[in-house]
Amino acid sequence: MSQPLRKEEIFYTQREQARPRKKARARKSFSISRSRLPAIVLSLLLVYLVISFCSQFSKLSVMQRNVQSIQLQVQEMQQNNAVLREELRLAQSDAYIEKNAREKIGLLKPGETRVVTVSSGTEDVKAQAPVNQNVIAD
Repeated sequence: MSQPLRKEEIFYTQREQARPRKKARARKSFSISRSRLPAIVLSLLLVYLVISFCSQFSKLSVMQRNVQSIQLQVQEMQQNNAVLREELRLAQSDAYIEKNAREKIGLLKPGETRVVTVSSGTEDVKAQAPVNQNVIAD
């Protein structure tokens, strides 16, 4: 009888060996190459770079528009300056001074007489010659 017992022992030991044992869970080691961290960091960096480039390009376009408007203002002011320089040159000439003195102040050269026109409807009022004659001396 000892023989069959032996076989049973072998049978049970083989059966226990054939049954899979629960293995203790091994700790997963951190592997940068297998993790998603580099991809996340790179994608965040890429998003940051795109946003910063877009903001810089928008600032650049605003600055370019400002430069163009300032250049237009400079051109207008240069044209204005040229007109004013011409007026100044004319105002400093003797002919301009004489013309203004005759038209605005009513000055006369020696030997000239003043003619005053009377508009219609004022015939009853008599015009009197000016008492002081202003004369421009040469």
